[in-house]
Order: sequence, then structure tokens, then C-alpha cells
Amino acid sequence: MSNSDKVWPTGLTEGESEEIHRNLIQGTQIFGMIAAFAHLLAYIYSPWLK
Repeated sequence: MSNSDKVWPTGLTEGESEEIHRNLIQGTQIFGMIAAFAHLLAYIYSPWLK
């Protein structure tokens, strides 16, 4: 019952795990850009920091 294409312990194939990893990295980058932009806006529009 063992499939040599599956990667233990997740049960995903190597291609599936690479796709999930690629999407995770892309989501992290998008989150980071949004967070950096939000911090920039907070710095610009915070009167007590000036």
C-alpha cells in the first residue's frame, strides 16, 4: 500500500508540496508588503511621532 511518489509524513507528492510551499512564500511576501505599507502610513499620519 506504499506509494513511492508520496512524501512521508504528509502524504503529498513532491510536486504538491512544492506548490504549497510556493503559495506559502508568495502569501508571506504579500502580507509583508501590506504590513510595511501599513507601518509607513501609520508613521506618516501619526501626529505624535512628529
